[in-house]
Amino acid sequence: MRAGFGKSDITPRLGVQLAGYGPYRNRAATEILAPLHARAMVFEARRQRIVLVSLELCGLPRVLDQRIREVVAKRAKCEPDQVFLSATHTHSAPAVGGMEGWGEMDAMYVETLPARVVIAVDVAMANRAAVTLSWAEVPGEGIAVNRETDTGFALEANFAERMKPSWQPKHPEQTDPTVRVMAFKTRGKLAGVIHHFGCHPVVFGEKTNAIHGDFVGEASRAIEAFHHNAVAVFLPGALGDINPKLNHRIPRESKRALAAIARQYTRAIETGLKQATPVQGGEIQSIRREVRFTRKPWSRTSIDRRIRRLEALFAAEGITDFPHNRDRSALFTNGMEMARLKGLRKILGDCRGDRVPNPPVVLHGLKVGPIVLMGFGLELYQSLGKAIMAEFSDQKLCLVGLVGGMGYAPDAAAQKRAGYAADFIPIICGEIPFAKIHRELPQALERMIRRLV
Repeated sequence: MRAGFGKSDITPRLGVQLAGYGPYRNRAATEILAPLHARAMVFEARRQRIVLVSLELCGLPRVLDQRIREVVAKRAKCEPDQVFLSATHTHSAPAVGGMEGWGEMDAMYVETLPARVVIAVDVAMANRAAVTLSWAEVPGEGIAVNRETDTGFALEANFAERMKPSWQPKHPEQTDPTVRVMAFKTRGKLAGVIHHFGCHPVVFGEKTNAIHGDFVGEASRAIEAFHHNAVAVFLPGALGDINPKLNHRIPRESKRALAAIARQYTRAIETGLKQATPVQGGEIQSIRREVRFTRKPWSRTSIDRRIRRLEALFAAEGITDFPHNRDRSALFTNGMEMARLKGLRKILGDCRGDRVPNPPVVLHGLKVGPIVLMGFGLELYQSLGKAIMAEFSDQKLCLVGLVGGMGYAPDAAAQKRAGYAADFIPIICGEIPFAKIHRELPQALERMIRRLV
C-alpha cells in the first residue's frame, strides 16, 4: 500500500462567530490560541485511491460536505464517494452552518474553505510513498465522563481533583475506555497517525472566545511536533453523551484544563505508537450510502401549528432580543425557542405539498488493510457504540461520527426523555426528530461493517 499525508491552514480571521454551546451567544473569536488545520491522507492499493480528510471544525452540513468532497475528488482524481470527510467537533472553531442559532455562518470563510482544504490534499498527493501500517488499542479512562449519568457538565466539580491524571469517573464503563491508534511509517519513519477516541472536544466552554482544536487538536499538534513532518488526524468516536472531565469552566481554569487533558491524551497516543504492532495493509475499500430512517409522525399542519405558537411568543408585549432569560427552563429560553422557530421554518420550507421531508443520513465505510473506519453523519451515544463494538469484538474497528452530516443518535433512554438530543437538536438542524434511531442506525451500521469485514 502507498499513502501520502498533508495538512493546510484553515484558521479564520478574528471576529467570526464560533460554533456550539447554545443559541445566539454571539461568540465572536477574539484570539487564536492555536491554528486550525485540514489534514489529509491519500491511500492507494491495487489501482484504487481513497482520500481521508479531517477538518478542525464543529461539524459540516451535508451541502458543504458534498461541495468539499467534490473539490477534493477532482484534485485527487477519484470519485466523491471515495472521499471520507470528517470533523473533529471542536467547539472553538467557526460556525459553518447546519444548526440554527449555534453561531452565525461567515460567508467569506465558508466560500474559501474548499480551496484551503484542497491544499492539504495536494501535499498528501505529492508525499505518496510505500507505507507500513500498525495498530494499537490503549487505555483512555480518566479523560472523559458520561454527561448523562456522571456530572458531565463539570461546572461544580472539584477542579484540583479532576486535574490529576489519576482521577477516574464514577462510571468509567459508561465512557470510551480505549484510544485506538493507527500508525503509518515510510522507510521506518512515522509519516501519519490516526487517533480515535469517543469524547466531545469541549474543554473550553461557552465563556471562552478563542480559536483552537481543543484537547484533541492540541494532541495532534504535539504528536506532529515530536515526530517531525508526521500528520496526526483525530477521528471522533461515539461521543454523543461523552464530555471531557473538565469543561464549561471559567477561562483561566479552561486554559489550565486544556493543557492538562491534552497532555494526558497525548501520552495515551504516544503509548499507542510504542505498542503498535504491524498489520497487513494491502487492501483499501470505500462504501458510501445514504439511508432514510423513521421520523416522528409529524404533518405539515402540526409543523405550521408549532410555528404559529412560537411566532406568538416573539410578538408578545415587552419582548426583547435577550436570548438567555432564566425564568424559563434551560430548553425553553427565548434563544432556544428562536432556534426552534428557525428550524421549523426550514422544515416547512422543505415540505412538498403535504409531504414532510425526511433527509437521509450518510453512512460511509472505509477499509484500510484489516482496519475498518465506519463513519456516519450523527453523534452516536456511547451505549449504542459499545453494543456495535461488542458485536465485532474480533475486528479492528473505529466508529467515526460527524461524517457527512450533523445531529444526534441518542440511546433508548435519551429517546424516551425526548429532550435536548432526541427532539431539540434535530429541529435546529432543520429536521423532524427520529422515531427509532436507537435501533435503526446500529442495524444499518452493522450491515455496512459486515460488507467490509
